[in-house]
Amino acid sequence: MKTSRILLTFYLLANMAVPSAQECREDGSPPIPGARYILVQNGTVIDRGTGLMWRQCSEGTVGIGCTQGHAERLKWKSALERARSSRFAGYSDWRLPNQGELTTLLQNRCYGLRIDGVVFPNTMAARFWTSTPASYYAGSAWTLDFRDGSSGYGTGSDKAYVRLVRDAGACSPAIPGTCLPHEDRLYEPHGSVEELDPTNEIR
Repeated sequence: MKTSRILLTFYLLANMAVPSAQECREDGSPPIPGARYILVQNGTVIDRGTGLMWRQCSEGTVGIGCTQGHAERLKWKSALERARSSRFAGYSDWRLPNQGELTTLLQNRCYGLRIDGVVFPNTMAARFWTSTPASYYAGSAWTLDFRDGSSGYGTGSDKAYVRLVRDAGACSPAIPGTCLPHEDRLYEPHGSVEELDPTNEIR
């Protein structure tokens, strides 16, 4: 009995996803943290290359370095609902990224964790949901594994981690001021103080 408990404990520990040590080769690729990212003081990240705004922390974690709380694994439908109901940083148009959008976060020159670990700290080296349905089974969707950069799919009973995204330049009904031109709302607080360089703002 004691041996069975030890084996079970070992199995659970071996299969738990944890933030992984990251090693990145120097091959002329952009440095980490990437210059294309703008870190906003409200816990969001703007990608100047894609025009997307990401939640810096995975769902379930908050704070500096995303060290408060525990990253949550959700079923796909629950992840979709979490995104729809989120009002993080005052925005109401959060969603799950589609397969192409989530893939833009991959750092293929890095091993152990294939994402910018400075911009997106405490990210699990594991599968994250996308909003893109998979045709294999009803209710299944594509996932992206930030441990090795591989794509896969999960069924309705599977769970994966979640990172929310929105269009950085979109008008958010929760904040009527976001319907104004960027020049007029540059320093409008969204849950906390924004301090963006106007020359770096997405337009």
